[in-house]
Amino acid sequence: MLYFVPTPIGNLLDISDRAKKALSEADVVFCEDTRVTKKLLSLLNIPLNKTFYSMHSHNEEAVLRNLDISIFDKNVVYVSDAGMPGLSDPGSKLVQFAIAHNIKYDVLPGANAMLVALVASGFEGEFCFVGFLPHKTKARQEKLKEIINTPKIVILYEAPHRIEKLLSQLQALIPQREVFFAKELTKLHQTFIKAKAKDVVLGNTKGEWVVVIDKAQQAPTIELTYEDILAFDIPLKQKAKLLSKISNKTTKEIYQELVNYE
Repeated sequence: MLYFVPTPIGNLLDISDRAKKALSEADVVFCEDTRVTKKLLSLLNIPLNKTFYSMHSHNEEAVLRNLDISIFDKNVVYVSDAGMPGLSDPGSKLVQFAIAHNIKYDVLPGANAMLVALVASGFEGEFCFVGFLPHKTKARQEKLKEIINTPKIVILYEAPHRIEKLLSQLQALIPQREVFFAKELTKLHQTFIKAKAKDVVLGNTKGEWVVVIDKAQQAPTIELTYEDILAFDIPLKQKAKLLSKISNKTTKEIYQELVNYE
């Protein structure tokens, strides 16, 4: 049996009883960083009498190519360094592997920075999660322009050395839009900042950041009837083109009718 176990993103007390049970009973632990996971287990007073394998974003495919599936006859756990495996962390490829090989697996609920920040922002409505933005300038700018125009709330992660750059980009692109910056969630120096982009001041940028951008306001749609367009004081050719878009007649047919009507 394979278990995907979320781990605390800062506060050790956020570990669930189910997660501790799965970790305690595990024979094999796949983890993003064995040192981080062993430290966590020690803090939880869980014995380290298990087999640990490192499986992270750089070696995930290689590990899976050489994996003997008989290992899943034992109790196997996968954890990332913090939070929910598979969300901007390794884990998704192992899920795909389990599905492809009919390996029974379960995903335990638990700590997740994305959802904590969304709720703390107070924004309401549909949302999308984009993880980390591209590092390269052109791709980053294109992605930003895409997400700020979506009618959904956008949630993304950002590293401390790029957070000021992100803020300056948002201030240039959407100065009047409300945004929410959350730093070091669940930790001692947790910080929430909510304001219009132009008014945000970050202060100390050390730590991991989650940024929530309120949805773009869509211009109201105006529905015109056939009669509305007929009443327009515009050239007949233009009027015929508009009328053809909301009818089953061609522009030529409608133009002829308009000429005859005139």
